Amino acid sequence: VVVCGDGACGKTSLLNVFTRGFFTQVYEPTVFENYVQDILVDDQVVELSLWDTAGQEEFDRLRSLSYAETHVIMICFSVDNPVSLENVEAKWIDEILEYCPGVKVALKCDLRDDRGVRERLQRYGTHAVEYEEGLAVARRIRASRYLECSSKHNRGVTEVFYEAARVALTTRTKSGMDGGCIIM
Repeated sequence: VVVCGDGACGKTSLLNVFTRGFFTQVYEPTVFENYVQDILVDDQVVELSLWDTAGQEEFDRLRSLSYAETHVIMICFSVDNPVSLENVEAKWIDEILEYCPGVKVALKCDLRDDRGVRERLQRYGTHAVEYEEGLAVARRIRASRYLECSSKHNRGVTEVFYEAARVALTTRTKSGMDGGCIIM
């Protein structure tokens, strides 16, 4: 499972909460991190190899190396940064479709109702990304799933990875081989 999206959209926090059980307030840009987590999905043990990628442009060429032999790609965006949603279509889908199809995940959903975030976005003439807006983009890019979560409050985090595993298992079963990649 490769997790990609704009820098600072919350990818590392998502992975930390799922694999290590903690959320940190401190932002540290990621270059590349790998995690392995075993989970039980529908009575089947699944070993998830999780790749946390750098969203910054200077890592574009290096990041593409992580897409080889991937079963699921999660394209992430932050609901408090509408530009990160725009980049799902403007940047990320083109980059990953070259390697494989995936699952779209909205991060930082707890900020959707945060007064400070709403005020900041209003000053810029915009608003937090609503569920329907994220779902519309997921449909346009033909993502196999659209999920939302909050790493800070650990809401929906586990479901994101279990659903990614289900998508990978379903894809493998349908194709009859260990391969194929899905955009979530």
